[in-house]
Amino acid sequence: MPMSQPSPLQQRLSAYQDGETSEQDRNETEALLVNDPQARAHQDGLKRGCEFGRRIFEDLLKEPVPLELVRTIKNAPLPRRAVRLPQAPRASAAFRPTGPQALAACLIVAALSGAIGYMVGANPAGPAAASLTAAPDKRDWLDEVVASYKLYERQPKHVAEIGPDNKSDILEWLTTNTGVSFRIPDLSESGLSFAGARLVMAQSHPLGILLYKRADGDGDVVAITFTKTGADMGKPIEDIRSDTSLVSWSTALATYVVVGPSSAADLDDIAAKVAGVI
Repeated sequence: MPMSQPSPLQQRLSAYQDGETSEQDRNETEALLVNDPQARAHQDGLKRGCEFGRRIFEDLLKEPVPLELVRTIKNAPLPRRAVRLPQAPRASAAFRPTGPQALAACLIVAALSGAIGYMVGANPAGPAAASLTAAPDKRDWLDEVVASYKLYERQPKHVAEIGPDNKSDILEWLTTNTGVSFRIPDLSESGLSFAGARLVMAQSHPLGILLYKRADGDGDVVAITFTKTGADMGKPIEDIRSDTSLVSWSTALATYVVVGPSSAADLDDIAAKVAGVI
């Protein structure tokens, strides 16, 4: 539907409201508003329209940015620096929209947003909906693994729920609750002694934790975690988050993460031993 052009009176009132009139025009417009009821009505309507448009635009700015868009922006490669050739200076022209133009722009943005929302709602099986309902990101899951590790490794007297002397109970307990069959690795050659086990939740999945302590008495704790959310990922992935190091890998049956302090230089060797026996 084509938009009608504003009348000379509306253009004059819009310029007055935006402060784009000369002193003489401003005085004449103020006198017109005092003596002309029609001009006052137009002025009131223009104010209401601009206020309505600003409220719509502010509401749009409050809408949360989709998580997938945030990740895409963060992971986007940096642009290559362009070599700019010297150009002749150009006269700059500033564009300041009038009241009716600002109102029209706000209404167009609101209409487009409503149309996009309608299309997404009418087609929930489309790609956008699929990305929003996808499984939790692996990095988010690893953040919960690190949080659980940091909570218990600072409690040397209560590091485990079941102690190291009850290995048969640990095997039955964690296998039943996680659905992952496993063996408790012997890591004594790496200077680690088995300290027991825990069961926690990560991204709504049961997470089994086998805990080990450094035999040399420096207090370091190394954890082997596993959960039944596996998918073959190929070779292990190493990561460091704050003061914590992780080595993670997946099979068709489960996902495993070896967690330790960032000072543990042998964590990848420990992970390789665990992967071979667990």
